[in-house]
Amino acid sequence: MNKKKILSSGLFFVIGVTLFWLVYRDFNFRELTNSLKDIKFGWIIISISFGLLSHFIRALRWKMLVETMGYKPTIINLFLSVIILYFTNLIIPRGGEVSRCAVLTKYEKIPFAKLVGTVFFERITDLFAFLLILLILVIWQFNFFDTIMNYPDFKLDFSSIKVKILPAILVLILIAVLAFVLVRFKIFNKIFRKLKKLKSDFIDGIIVIKQMQEKPKFIIYTLLIFFFWIVMLFAVFFAYPPTNKLSFNVAVLTFAFGNLAYLLPIQAGIGAWHFIVINCLFFFGIDKESGMIFALIAHTFTNLIFLIFGPIALALLPFVNNSDPRNQDIIPEK
Repeated sequence: MNKKKILSSGLFFVIGVTLFWLVYRDFNFRELTNSLKDIKFGWIIISISFGLLSHFIRALRWKMLVETMGYKPTIINLFLSVIILYFTNLIIPRGGEVSRCAVLTKYEKIPFAKLVGTVFFERITDLFAFLLILLILVIWQFNFFDTIMNYPDFKLDFSSIKVKILPAILVLILIAVLAFVLVRFKIFNKIFRKLKKLKSDFIDGIIVIKQMQEKPKFIIYTLLIFFFWIVMLFAVFFAYPPTNKLSFNVAVLTFAFGNLAYLLPIQAGIGAWHFIVINCLFFFGIDKESGMIFALIAHTFTNLIFLIFGPIALALLPFVNNSDPRNQDIIPEK
């Protein structure tokens, strides 16, 4: 990893920790200790199981894309690489996509750039699916959004607009300076040259949808991935007494809003995810303290699967590929 990547990851980690501190600065963590006694860990295990199932389905979906290019990766390598993806993201924001492609390139001998193309297509698919979910939610739960827009804390206070002008000007200046740096040092040109170099393999990776068989299955896999993500969060509702009466609708809304936190390149959306979920649950009658505890429990245990299974996946890969003929050196006959 180069120094810029290390500095960038460190910077966003500090931002995430700062956001987390701002959210929990007045929270008494002894309350969390007391609440853990009431947690039904059976539901946590169920939640983790749904999380692993969603990752397995993601591996099946990725297999469809890769096979369209004429390669035959094993499902175990695909699944382990997906686990490594999320494990890496806990350390390096957005680094997981690179790591899972690197794993498959090493053990399946598939060109890295072609895999990047398939990952790019996957992410575009997930983005459209997420936007579709948001659109459905707006129509389905219009009254909820109307309540939010009319909530006093969300109304604009024009009496303080002069105070807000200065930060806006500073942001514009920052954007202008950033644009100047990008143009002055020809960063865009460097990026373009690198992309042009990878153009052939990259395009091969993103046009696979045209040749892919069973497109409906691909769509079903995508919907199942999101469904199991939501169910994973919903199961945690049952694990914590203050939230065990909340409906599946609330889980969908909480998931959708919480997912917005991952748009920021912060490890596991720390801080931002907690803030969004706490305030979302508040609209459904969960007090702030209980919301804080739930956010801590849900975020910790839904990411725990990566902290546990990520290193296990890294350790398993050499063993599961040790007997694969594709990874054996061919000894010439004497």
